[in-house]
Amino acid sequence: MLSETGALSLDLPDAYYRRLFALIPARSLESILNALSEVWCEAAVADASYIAVFDRRSQQLTGSIHRASPNETECFVANAIQSAHAGSEREQAESIFTQGRSFSRISDSPYEFYSIPSNQTEVVGVCLFSATRLTEKQPLISQLVELSQRLLAQVLDLKPALSNTVAEDTAAAERRVLPRVDKLEAMAEFAAGAGHEINNPVATIVGRVQMLLKGETDPERRRALTTIGGQAYRVRDMISDAMLFGRPPVPRPSLHNLKQTTEEVLASLDEAITHSESQLTVEIPESHSIWADETQWKVVLSNLILNSLNVLETGGQIRIVSEELTAGEKRSLHLRVIDNGPGLTDQEREHLFDPFFSARQAGRGLGFGLSKCWRIVSLHGGSIEAETNIDQGVTFHLIWPAENPAESENK
Repeated sequence: MLSETGALSLDLPDAYYRRLFALIPARSLESILNALSEVWCEAAVADASYIAVFDRRSQQLTGSIHRASPNETECFVANAIQSAHAGSEREQAESIFTQGRSFSRISDSPYEFYSIPSNQTEVVGVCLFSATRLTEKQPLISQLVELSQRLLAQVLDLKPALSNTVAEDTAAAERRVLPRVDKLEAMAEFAAGAGHEINNPVATIVGRVQMLLKGETDPERRRALTTIGGQAYRVRDMISDAMLFGRPPVPRPSLHNLKQTTEEVLASLDEAITHSESQLTVEIPESHSIWADETQWKVVLSNLILNSLNVLETGGQIRIVSEELTAGEKRSLHLRVIDNGPGLTDQEREHLFDPFFSARQAGRGLGFGLSKCWRIVSLHGGSIEAETNIDQGVTFHLIWPAENPAESENK
């Protein structure tokens, strides 16, 4: 990335870290490779980048190529790739990569190959096509290598566990609704900045209304001022939500019993559940724990339950189900909130996690409920997505750490 002086930045900007870590825990190798290939190309101001993973057992190469000039990303899977046995690590990797896509068809620029260490049996690396020669010792490249290693370790570790718990067939993939991370990040930045600017005039309006009310005796004018103040307070509350979405408090996670915290959330929503006459069942083993900021976790679960209650007919059903995922030494939880409501329209599928998206006729996606859920889940290193059920209703899938990530790394 070029600095104001025209030279390449030494360090990787924080925006790239936020952009990529919002994808953790990774559930799709292709999506991670696509995101990484774009970031490598953009950050290094290269003509193109080609990042790929080769599985020696299946002889399958999964790769992604991003070209800067047309600004396009291509992901592909190539089978029956022959693994080279002679030559250096770089030469073997280049031989494998060229079988997937010929370098001459990607770019005319010279390229450098950067290996990404992997604990699995895969060969992972990046070919960066650029007129500028960048060595692995430069901070930008070493940071990109380290970041890529951490992201790919997530998806390569979780791949076997996820394939057993979540169907990966094409039909299921088409039913899933994943948040547009880049769009939500842009909205969060806007909300944080604009919220501060809007808050100042709103505070002035509220203050002036309070001052005028003190000396006003005319009933009609008092009612008018009260209405103005009430609407100003409403704007203030919406701005507060926007600012919390843009710059939420840093989570202070600790270990909690999942079933106990879920029961506490249900107790707080008892009136809403009773009023809706819905049936709610919890299928969570006593042994399941969750690594989370307790307050923020309860906000997520409350919003997902309320989201379902808003659309259910009398006698509707909600199930909360927890399963444990184990990948190596890491433990995560796969949490599902399932309802038998009307499902999602095409418009709702597209905007489900957008702030202020209103689908009042269905009751989904109002205000900051689901976007706030996405924000909190991402900050905890988890992921959230929605899936339209085959029979009826919607399932929200959450992947959430079941233990302190630092402790699992030290096991």
